[in-house]
Amino acid sequence: MIVKWGDILDSRENYSYVAQVNICKTSEFFKYNMTYPVLKLYDKYVYHDMYDRQIIININNEICEDVMEFKNSVKKQAIAYKKLYTEKISKTDEDYFKYQYEVYVNNEVTYDKDNIISIVMTKYEFTGGAHGMTYLDDYNYNLLTGDRLILKDMFKSGVNYDEIINNFIASEINNNPEIYFKGDEGFKGISENQPFYIDEDGIVIYFGLYEIAPFYVGIPKFKLKFDEFSQYLNYN
Repeated sequence: MIVKWGDILDSRENYSYVAQVNICKTSEFFKYNMTYPVLKLYDKYVYHDMYDRQIIININNEICEDVMEFKNSVKKQAIAYKKLYTEKISKTDEDYFKYQYEVYVNNEVTYDKDNIISIVMTKYEFTGGAHGMTYLDDYNYNLLTGDRLILKDMFKSGVNYDEIINNFIASEINNNPEIYFKGDEGFKGISENQPFYIDEDGIVIYFGLYEIAPFYVGIPKFKLKFDEFSQYLNYN
């Protein structure tokens, strides 16, 4: 296994910066290449009373544990497949293709200021078949409290945020309806724990592959721009 530190994404608008860690390994039946973020305090803030180092440690632990859990889940499947291939498939007369299970992880820091950080993790797995699967995970935190932000936190108290978002997404889908599922398989409203991330000009609501559209569409995303929805928002 190779472990290395990569680029540092420097945003002095917060009291921390983001370093990148890459780990990779290749074997006959399984390979992975994962780059994940590690938050670090600027030296001048390490002993500052206003900032709690434990918050940074907790965030890093949560992200790292999620990445390793994703890798280990696919690794477990690869071990089972290796056993099946070695003991059964390889001993038949039929011409079977030997798969190598794969995991790739990358990330992007999409927002890092005003004591808020938003990180999008892209995770890919291949476990045989026609194609692999790609997933997004978001990590949105208040760096002063350590709280992981949910969509409701982005809106002012009393705002019917789900109605606002549902109407916006429905309108966007109506602009290009042919690429989305319809009826019971289509968009029926955001979930209670709807995934989202923050970027420089808005809040991005996203859905998983096959969730509201066919595979070829990719991961559907809908951006509520700050300059259009600022009257409803806490953070903009």
